[in-house]
Amino acid sequence: MPIDATAGPSMPPAAASLAYHGHRDALVAAVDQALLEHPELSRLLGPNTFDLLSNNHANHAKFMDNVFFLGSSRLLAKTIPWVYRVYGARGVSMDYFPVELRAWQRAIETQVPGPAAAPLLAVYDWMLDHHAAMIEAAARPAGTPAPLPDGSALAAFVEALVTGDRTWTDAVTRDYLAAPEELERFYLEMLDPAMREIGRLWEEARITTAQEHMASSLVVRMMAKAFARVDAQTNPEKRCLVSASPNEHHQIGAWMISDLLEVRGWTTRFLGADTPTQALLEALDDFRPRVLALSVTMSFNLRNTADLIARVRQHSGRRAPRIMVGGRVFQETPGLALSIGADGEAADAAGACLLAEAWLEEGHELA
Repeated sequence: MPIDATAGPSMPPAAASLAYHGHRDALVAAVDQALLEHPELSRLLGPNTFDLLSNNHANHAKFMDNVFFLGSSRLLAKTIPWVYRVYGARGVSMDYFPVELRAWQRAIETQVPGPAAAPLLAVYDWMLDHHAAMIEAAARPAGTPAPLPDGSALAAFVEALVTGDRTWTDAVTRDYLAAPEELERFYLEMLDPAMREIGRLWEEARITTAQEHMASSLVVRMMAKAFARVDAQTNPEKRCLVSASPNEHHQIGAWMISDLLEVRGWTTRFLGADTPTQALLEALDDFRPRVLALSVTMSFNLRNTADLIARVRQHSGRRAPRIMVGGRVFQETPGLALSIGADGEAADAAGACLLAEAWLEEGHELA
């Protein structure tokens, strides 16, 4: 049967969600053990080591914890085909997923006490019932960028990033930025689509994790060199604090937002990846921004971000800035921003700049 995100499984009540959260580590350990003892483990693994599956089990538990916390069947239905696609591209058998899901059910039956188990098991029943549909959806991903045309300048640029050709990437930076005001076009027309393509290649296992990391490092190097040529005239009254959320290690998108806001006259501070909550609260006290922009790529970091937003509001009170969120998870599942307590969401760096400026025009002032 096809996946209908609007008619997904009923979400467990709060007591069941809390029980899952509280027993998460025990559930992961039980599923790891069940798979290690499975007689067809070698076939299910394909060419991989067990570490790949163990990592998936840990991420699955964090992801489901977020799904239950948000009560979002849409997030569930949108994310699982991506998991099938990524692990399938690495040679994991599609038969692994029903084996794994039944292992989760057995773990829940033994680890989660009393009536809390039944509504959790029902969600896993739904995933098992939709296994064939998940395979189909993984084969025709919605929203994934189309492959770049062979021979295009952008395809050649991606190849240079993946192969670590610094001479080529330095030349691109130099040639593209004939004038400093071209920074926004450079980021949005070259770097952003290149990183999206690299993400697609990694998902399909066409490049290695090492190549993806090398490409990301080169892009960061290019951004630093490009921005050094910009003489931005900033207004101290237009302040934005930009950061990746706790446990979030993807930072290039957030960095782009910080740079592009400065080009538009904002005074920004960029805190980087995986910023601890207390450090961010101290930065808010020191900087007192009008806008806080948080980047979240991985769906299992939504709960951390919701907790952070709640802490910001509690800590700052009437002085709290407007809070925007952005990143891949919000692009794929619109509407999540309000669920985690943010004031708005942006699909990309350009959208983040427009939203910040729209809020400024509304006259939001800090107390």
